[in-house]
Amino acid sequence: MHSSNKEKQSIYGILYVVATPIGNFNDISSRAIETLSKVNLIASEDTRHSKKLLNHFNIKVRQISYHKYNEQKISNILINNLLDGKNIALISDAGTPAISDPGDILIKKAKKNGINVSPIPGACSITSALSASGYGSENFQFIGFLPKQTAKKEKIFKKHISENNFSLVFFESPNRLIETLKNIKKNYSEECVLVVAREISKVHEEILEQNIMECISWYESKNPKKLKGEFVIILPAQDHLNDKESFNDIENFLILLLDNNISYVNAIKATCSKYKLKKNIIYKKYIHLAKEYDSD
Repeated sequence: MHSSNKEKQSIYGILYVVATPIGNFNDISSRAIETLSKVNLIASEDTRHSKKLLNHFNIKVRQISYHKYNEQKISNILINNLLDGKNIALISDAGTPAISDPGDILIKKAKKNGINVSPIPGACSITSALSASGYGSENFQFIGFLPKQTAKKEKIFKKHISENNFSLVFFESPNRLIETLKNIKKNYSEECVLVVAREISKVHEEILEQNIMECISWYESKNPKKLKGEFVIILPAQDHLNDKESFNDIENFLILLLDNNISYVNAIKATCSKYKLKKNIIYKKYIHLAKEYDSD
């Protein structure tokens, strides 16, 4: 392999995988700006879209269009440029390239040819949503866009339910959101809690944690045509209570603790410990009790 021949490898260019902002231009790193300014060529998912970002930072480097419909052809052109010693930056429309976006084909070819691939880290909608969800420290599985076919969706949901030891994270488009939420309701339960994030780092940023019925009601009240961008949906590992005590038993236990002057936070901890439940789910479900007892 070329990678074992340092002298030969040193004459090749470097392929930089550069993360760009997912909303706010100020989220880009100074290292990303420096890299984009100094490379010989920028491979962009949409050159017109990326031009706005490049103009904002007065970056004059030439772009070449690199998207899922021309990956095979353009990747060969880019590899030849890299082998000729030119440095190239790969960017997507927003976020980190090759995460459910074009890039893998080029990166694999570069590595096969002994070309150094260097990541310039930055914004990513998946990790951003997870970090603000309350489930970021738990096991998770990201699957990209959920399949369109109902049968394939349900296969994924059933695997998640049966294993029940990780958060399921996926993208969904605005026009399929309601259908997917109803499919979640069908496969899980009305008590199923999920996190839906959109427009992260933008003016209308929205990160909601609700049960599935509240979520469906919320988005049905919106005009789907006005919902923009990709949704990040996080389905935490679910607590199934049909084999345990009912929610009524849990609520009665909580009330007993609160009646004895136990704080809501400590009452939740004790309840979760007793019933072997996740704190986030119970905390949100019985938040009305906290308000009732705080107002006394």
